[in-house]
Amino acid sequence: MVEFTLFRIPIRVEPFFWITMGLLGYLINSNLPSDAILMGALLFIIAGFISILIHELGHALMVKKYKYPTEIVLSSFGGYATHPIGVLSRKQSFLVTLAGPLLQALFGAAIFIAQLFISLPDSMIKNFVGFLWVFSIMWAVFNCVPVIPLDGGRMLEAALGPRKIKLTLTISLISAVALCVLGFSFGFHFAGIFMAMFAFQNYQALERFK
Repeated sequence: MVEFTLFRIPIRVEPFFWITMGLLGYLINSNLPSDAILMGALLFIIAGFISILIHELGHALMVKKYKYPTEIVLSSFGGYATHPIGVLSRKQSFLVTLAGPLLQALFGAAIFIAQLFISLPDSMIKNFVGFLWVFSIMWAVFNCVPVIPLDGGRMLEAALGPRKIKLTLTISLISAVALCVLGFSFGFHFAGIFMAMFAFQNYQALERFK
């Protein structure tokens, strides 16, 4: 387990995070020659770590703006930034949630624009930069779909409020099912599996209201 502090925010990276990023890196680079797969996977792991850390820093820095304690944990498929339960207003909760994908998307866009003006040779550096901006933008966009527990679902939850939780869960369930179908239809099986899992979780949550 890796632990450090950044901007006075405690950060913990659990072992399963590295395993997950390594698996994704291997799958993404599996079409490369065998001697290049390991290096490609390693570059992906580093890029994923930086990008997801920036995403969670967006959440955590906004929590700190409201003067609440926070810490970041990177685990499995992503991570989370903590804050005391029940202290955020709906507006604050929405902005804290939005800050993560927004900062990550801006970072990815900045990297993309910068590499247009910098001539990078075909090398590990160019591959790393490519992983960094593509991963950042795709992860930010993916997180903004209105599906709980993703950021988009949490923003929808904050916008509609606790009295409309059934509507929030219904929208989340329908969105997850639609994205699951699209994911498998276009060959994005990994995303399709995740959306199927989220759809089931939302269905279970809705069943509790019957």
